[in-house]
Amino acid sequence: MASKYISSLKLPSKKVLIFFGSCTGISLLIYRDNRLSKEAKISLVNKVSHLASEPLSAHELPRKVTVYLAPPLGDGVYKTKIHFREYVLPVLNAAALEYDIVEGTKPGQLRSKVREAIREKRKQELSPSSSQSSLSSTADSDQPFKTITPSKPIDGGTIVIGRISWIEYLQGLNEGCIASLEDPPSKQTKSDLNSEQADQQSDKSDTSQDKNNSNEESEPEFIISEKDFSVPELDSIGYIHFYNRIGWKNFPLRLYYALNSYKEFDLAGEDAVKVALGNTRQFKKDDLNLGKDEENFFKGTLNEPTTIDERIIAKLSMYT
Repeated sequence: MASKYISSLKLPSKKVLIFFGSCTGISLLIYRDNRLSKEAKISLVNKVSHLASEPLSAHELPRKVTVYLAPPLGDGVYKTKIHFREYVLPVLNAAALEYDIVEGTKPGQLRSKVREAIREKRKQELSPSSSQSSLSSTADSDQPFKTITPSKPIDGGTIVIGRISWIEYLQGLNEGCIASLEDPPSKQTKSDLNSEQADQQSDKSDTSQDKNNSNEESEPEFIISEKDFSVPELDSIGYIHFYNRIGWKNFPLRLYYALNSYKEFDLAGEDAVKVALGNTRQFKKDDLNLGKDEENFFKGTLNEPTTIDERIIAKLSMYT
């Protein structure tokens, strides 16, 4: 009887076998990638975890880094955020580093934010007497508690993620050092000036008006002042590689790295470890080309080349 039941059993069809075989293979690849990613993350955490156990005195603050994010060409800034969260943030948490995120949601926004931050830094360094006088006045006032300044600086490094963020950061740094320390006129005064000019030139032709409008739009948002050029104290920079593989032509690469995401820890994770450990070297001109190979996956082309003043390069350093 048993032989009859066994002989009556039939193997599944070829299509069913291919389906279940494919599902099993994909599941094994995903399991393998998750296991290797977990091992790679543990390896990175072990390299920096000793920093979190270092004691701090009562007057010291934990080290804080500033993270700069910009949207890659043809995509949104959320992709850069995901890259930071998956491969950089675990290292910062393991090393007990605090961080601030400065992001730009559209092209050029991060550049202007860096420029204004550098201008504010220059203002503070050029007028230290006012800050000292304000501190002394608060100390001499009848306050029940005394203000204690930390002996350890709050800022402790800069992290730039991706080629676009790198270019906008360098451009903003360069513009911030050559920009005038005087605040530009407000938008309201600009609109008033434009309205007056429009009233005075109402008798001109439409073509001349189009030319004037184009010239006004091409004017920079800051005032260049070479005589006021100065370079403030700059934090060391850590560059994090970010390959945003988009488009149908890169679909095979996207599929490969989706099943081998652990390899990103070997690149982006190791870059984050360099920032945590804090070893630095002098900035080199070749560093301007960091992430150059990432441009192969850009959806579009960069508008401006990366340029930076030699006096700024002399004061820059990179994590290594």
